[in-house]
Parts: sequence; C-alpha cells; structure tokens
Amino acid sequence: MSGGATEFAKSAELFNSSIATWAVSAAWDIGLFEALTEADEIDIPWYAKTEEMDEPSLRYLLRALSYADVVQVDADRVTRGATFGEFAQSKGLFQWLTKGYGSLFQRMGEVVYDKHRTGDYVRRDSTAVSIACRDANDVFMDAAFTEVLDGLDFSVAADLGCGSGERLIQLAKRDPSVTCVGLDIAAGAIEVGTAAVAANGLQDRVTLVRGDARRLGEYEAFKDVELMTSFLMGHDFWPREQCVELFRGIRTQLPNLKHFVLCDTHRNADDETPDLPLFTMGFETAHALMGQYIPTREEWYSVFEESGWKCVKQHVYSTPANTVIFQLERADSE
Repeated sequence: MSGGATEFAKSAELFNSSIATWAVSAAWDIGLFEALTEADEIDIPWYAKTEEMDEPSLRYLLRALSYADVVQVDADRVTRGATFGEFAQSKGLFQWLTKGYGSLFQRMGEVVYDKHRTGDYVRRDSTAVSIACRDANDVFMDAAFTEVLDGLDFSVAADLGCGSGERLIQLAKRDPSVTCVGLDIAAGAIEVGTAAVAANGLQDRVTLVRGDARRLGEYEAFKDVELMTSFLMGHDFWPREQCVELFRGIRTQLPNLKHFVLCDTHRNADDETPDLPLFTMGFETAHALMGQYIPTREEWYSVFEESGWKCVKQHVYSTPANTVIFQLERADSE
C-alpha cells in the first residue's frame, strides 16, 4: 500500500505542529499579532511589501499558523482564526520555548549523555527568555501581583532575577516615592532591563545590578530593602540546603526587609503525561536537561519553615500551570 493521508497520521500531526510552534513565535517577531489585533484583515502582498518581507516566505509562515487556526488565509487576504486570541496571549511561552531554549532542545540527544554534561554545556538565549517572561508576566501574572502589592507598606523594593526589569518599572510607576533595585546574573537580561528603565525615564529610581542572588550582602544597593520579590527563578536557588541557606541569609543580610513575595512554577508529582497543561512539559524538560531540580509546593513549604519565613497568603495561577505567588513574612515578626 502506498502512503496515504492516514499513514503516519500521528507523525504528520506532530511534525506540522512543530512548524506551527515556530510560526507562532515568528508571528510575534514580525508584529503579526499586533497588526491583526488592530485590523480585521490584512492584504498579504501589501503587508510583505510594506514590511520589506519575502512574500513566499510570509505566505508559508501564514500557512503554518493556519494549521493551528491562528489565522485564516483566503487568497491574498489573512484574517484572525478561531484560536488567534489564545495564541496572542500565550505567544511569550512559545518564544520562551523556541528562541529562549531552542538551542538546548536542539541538543537534547546530546545532553542526555553524562559525558556531555560538563562545563558550560547549557546554551540558552537569556535576552529572549527575559522578553518572553516579560510578556507572560504582563498577560498572566501582573493582576495578581498588583493585588498583593495593595496590602503592603514599603519604600525600597528589590527584585531577584529581575530579567527585563518590568516589575521594578511597574513598582516605580505605581508610587513615585519608591526606589528600586534589581539583580540578575544574565548580562542579556540586564541589557534588556537597562534599556527599558531608560525608555521609561526611571534611571534615578531604578538600579539594575548584574550579580548573584546568593551574595546579596555584597551589594550596597540592597541594604535598605523593605520589599523583596522574585518571579519564576526560585527553583534556581536549589538544591534544598542552598535554598534554605539563601533564605536565612536574606533575613540576616537585609535587616529592614518586611515582605518577601516569591513566585515560582513548581512540580506536581500527580501530573499525568497525556493531560499536561500548557508550558509544563517544556519547563520541566528544559530544567531536567540543565540539571536543575524543580521542587514541589510541599517542598517549598518546608523550606519556608526551616529558613524562618511564614507563608501568610498565596495566589495560584492557572497559566502558567503549577505557578504560585507565596507572600512571605518573617516567622519572628509577630
């Protein structure tokens, strides 16, 4: 029997979905989500000419998007598809996967071998990760973060793993009396964040430092911090013993600290593979390849208790799945 439409059907679905995944990331790069949000339809030849694009390449990008019903293509006309809104919201997660960690996943068959897991074997694009996380924060997380802030009193705020600097910019704009400092170990993230701070004219109140969160006591800018935040990098503080030590150190090195708002994506041991939600498989697989342990929520609770923090409130997100804001205060603050 010769190959027909049903032969290798599952393989074809996966193969085509992979191309669509990259197309979603590319659609954000070329401004297509914004363009189709502002206009009900776009003329393809006009768009290609206006944006100085290769028209055949653009048409095949749109074809890949139409596979997931992100857009509908009718001759020279492209319109929003049934899933356009969903992918417009989740585009940052797709860019995290394709551009941020694309190189790592490309080398999956190599880095599963112990002999290749030495030295600086992890390759990722920290700039792309920062931009992707900024979008995910804006779409999925900022509303809850603002709700948490409404109940806190502080004049100096810090962000560990500040990435694009978006949270600090948000804090500085929210209250003109607040000063902020951010810390990130990735040069690309600091570059993105510094540009964003300058674009918002906040250089006098927002300072970004390239450094290691485990050495906070060495950075003079952190000595007066009253609010500490850390989003989507708490798992980088592990193994557990190091995390406990760091959280204890935060209490002793920052004597004025009142509030610690920690947001991270945890592992759910009960997740079944066929029903994994958006982001979970990519997040957990990437960190396994990097040799980074992802704790469960229960393991986080035990770290808080042992390091002298109490969780007074938490907010659980549906997207990204298994992501929680832990609002912490010193256990001896009562």
